[in-house]
Amino acid sequence: MVKRKPGKTSPPSGTHTDARLAHPHEIEQWDDHVARNPDGGHPFRGRAFAESLRLRGYDPDYLFVDDLAITAARVRVPKIGTYWQIPGPGVTDVDELCRVVDALIPLADANGVFTIRIDPLVEDDQATRTRLLDLGYRRTLTWTIDHSIVLDVTGTEAEVQGRFSTRARRWIKRAARDGVVVSRVDATEENCRLKYDLLSATSEARFAIPSRPAATATYQQAQSAGTGQLFFAHFEGTLVAAGYAMALGENSLYLTGASVRKEAGSSAGNGLGAHGVGHAVQWEMIRWAREVGCLRYDMYGAPSSGRVDDPGHPLYGVGQFKLSFSKAVTDYIGCWDVPVGGTRSRLFYEAERATVRLNRFGIVSRFTGHNAQNNPDLDWFG
Repeated sequence: MVKRKPGKTSPPSGTHTDARLAHPHEIEQWDDHVARNPDGGHPFRGRAFAESLRLRGYDPDYLFVDDLAITAARVRVPKIGTYWQIPGPGVTDVDELCRVVDALIPLADANGVFTIRIDPLVEDDQATRTRLLDLGYRRTLTWTIDHSIVLDVTGTEAEVQGRFSTRARRWIKRAARDGVVVSRVDATEENCRLKYDLLSATSEARFAIPSRPAATATYQQAQSAGTGQLFFAHFEGTLVAAGYAMALGENSLYLTGASVRKEAGSSAGNGLGAHGVGHAVQWEMIRWAREVGCLRYDMYGAPSSGRVDDPGHPLYGVGQFKLSFSKAVTDYIGCWDVPVGGTRSRLFYEAERATVRLNRFGIVSRFTGHNAQNNPDLDWFG
């Protein structure tokens, strides 16, 4: 069990924290509940995204701590048991985070969960990390991202573009001038196949991607719920790039993108490096996010603020592209493991660390299918 310091995370005197499973009628309106969370909601906590995880082998659980809506993926580990992976919770400060986690622990125990993994979008600082470590939390690998570039998309379109770099504005204009056409398309089976084929070619085993059925389910379910949109970019009648954006409440994000490349590993030619295609796709995604009422657009993933200009970082190219929209990199506190069942939780945590160490060797990763590429932002986990 997590160790606690008396009074450190207790709710104010006279208050009662209620943690429970959501009722069926509440799940029917789940996105509305998520959008009312203190952080303004997040698409990873929406019902459509949660339900699409079933094809990846995870079952969603819908929880409340008081009126805070919490979406959890129930992950089964052979021979060990089940843990909750929570994209959130949707709080904005560490005091509230600790109060909510304290309330979740007995609920998790009652539901056979040996560990809770939280992944809140709370900004990183040494004091916060020290506090969580003192409480017995253990930092672990995130399912989402630890570092990103988040854009303010409020105001007029001119005001939003005015916050971009000159380079980004120039590429957006060039795309229009060269005849790049970015369209919002239906997530049909064929369009999802085209998107997935591009994504597979783009990844080149440099990063993990879900299976095609799982990706298709995510695209289709989110788009049907109004929380996702598929985008295609054509140049001279040829599909050269595709992207998918999601939105819920005040927040939107760039889930994934892909482009044609003339040469493996190169963005020159037909893909993101030519005719402003990449910038044009991002701009249309931002326009869509604004239309559905979002205030922020998360470009979803970058090197940390301390390593964003390191050419040796595996995300260096991605980071430099995204920096053209904003120079501000946000570092989050990352994912934390909160033990509920001591022995099983410790066994799983240590086994995971050993697996990550082994996967850093190319000869091992070729068999496991994991990426052996060294990321200096993950040196702490090893």
